[in-house]
Amino acid sequence: MSKRGKWLAAAVAALSVCALAACSSSSKSPTTSAPNTPPATAGSAATSAPATSGTSGSAGAAITDFVVARTGDIDKTDPLLATAFQTVQTLGLVYSRLVTTDGDGHIVPDLASKWDVSADGKTITFTLRTDVKWQADGSAFTSADVKATIARILDEKTAAVGRSNLAMISSVDTPDDATVVLNLTAPSAALFYALSSVSASIESAKDIAAGTIGKADPNGTGPYSWKSWTQNQSVVLTSNPDYYGGAPAIQTLEFRVIPDESSILSGMQAGAFQLGILSDPGVAKQASGNGFQLVKQPALSYHALMLNGRRAPLTNEKVRVAIACAIDRNEVLTTAAYGDGEVTGPITSPAYQYDPTDGLGCTPGDTAAAKQMLADAGYAKGFTLKTIVETGEYATAVAEATSLKSQLAKIGVNLSIQQMPTSPYVTAWLAADYDAAVALNGGSYDPYLMYGRYFTTGGSLSVPAGLDSTKLSDLLNQGNATTDETQRQTIFGNLQKELLAESPWIWMFRSDDYYLVSNSIQGFVPRPDEALFTLANVSGA
Repeated sequence: MSKRGKWLAAAVAALSVCALAACSSSSKSPTTSAPNTPPATAGSAATSAPATSGTSGSAGAAITDFVVARTGDIDKTDPLLATAFQTVQTLGLVYSRLVTTDGDGHIVPDLASKWDVSADGKTITFTLRTDVKWQADGSAFTSADVKATIARILDEKTAAVGRSNLAMISSVDTPDDATVVLNLTAPSAALFYALSSVSASIESAKDIAAGTIGKADPNGTGPYSWKSWTQNQSVVLTSNPDYYGGAPAIQTLEFRVIPDESSILSGMQAGAFQLGILSDPGVAKQASGNGFQLVKQPALSYHALMLNGRRAPLTNEKVRVAIACAIDRNEVLTTAAYGDGEVTGPITSPAYQYDPTDGLGCTPGDTAAAKQMLADAGYAKGFTLKTIVETGEYATAVAEATSLKSQLAKIGVNLSIQQMPTSPYVTAWLAADYDAAVALNGGSYDPYLMYGRYFTTGGSLSVPAGLDSTKLSDLLNQGNATTDETQRQTIFGNLQKELLAESPWIWMFRSDDYYLVSNSIQGFVPRPDEALFTLANVSGA
């Protein structure tokens, strides 16, 4: 493991969780810790969790208007369908989940105040909070909302991105308004992390029955209520006065689309924004000013070139491996991200660290060997791949595509690059309407949640995964079926090797996120999962 990798997987005790206004340096680098087993993991004996929340309202000075500047817009309003980072970040503040994660990646209560897991790990009983109201009409949140939401997630017609993560739920019982019982077909080590995802946000049973989810304004139970969305310009939220954790100090929270990151920096220097989100290390290196701090946060997300293995010639594993062997990951990292990040293999979960290319069977960047592999596979003259690239969500995408195009040209593979804004890109990505896709995919504290929805049989994102593999599906299911950490380390190590051996995608690097934080605020703490939950805790300095 590299020095940076060891730092990334540091123990929880080493993590500094300070409000930014209380930190003395002008540039801070929070760490990513490796969480242990959640408080009540499926498969454990009966356990109860403390009645605390992952987010809470702020008791500090009120802030009338708070502007977050970022380059991309949301693309939908249904959290169960959200894949774009900006959409997940925004809806995660409007909706709540049964459980959530704290800044260290530990499972903590949200809508559920406590839970018990049966000795065989197949029955989980949640006790729900009784002080939660729906934002739209002030009606009480009950177990009926949980049951309706899980049914909607598991309904294939919904096309929920987290469906396969909850597929082991066979039925849901609601003995009373404040109790939910999940009955499982088998224990699931990753279930609590799955339930903490924005893709498992609890929706109103009334809205589900009316069919208004994704059509009317979002109606959640989270710290912020929906106000308006002007596409490609802004999303405006307001403080939820009935939030069970206390109303946030920010009265009006606006996510403003500023397509150019240099303009975000200029706006922060002028005091126009309270928080600026950057993904371009080149702009981050220029960040300076008396009124804000630059905070760098290592992320769990990873940059990859996804290959559609259901289209020739990528149906040939030898061809995919040749492409993987031709690409020098360090070169992409250096040219696209100024070297600010770390070359990674498939698994970025901090507690599961493996050699990034063990299993590939070649030295990445060896174009001579890769060209011979293509010739042996019958493609000595090369071929062209339709390659989609997203613009707006993160700044390095086009530079990554340019580096990949240059490198693969050396073995006769031409990337025909098609740049797309977020919404059409996501549409094409979900339909696998591409030969290759330059992608930034979300990571997780649990490897099963990273790849179960892609590579298990019938996974909810099996279409964009681009490959059906019994070996990958079996390894993922084995890893999720046990809570024995030694076994999980071995299984997921084998999973990483198999992913590299089959090369459905080429994993390149894990980057850093950058936040420009106004000195006029306190309480914002960035997270490795890129969630913005701590905006519920922000107040005036």
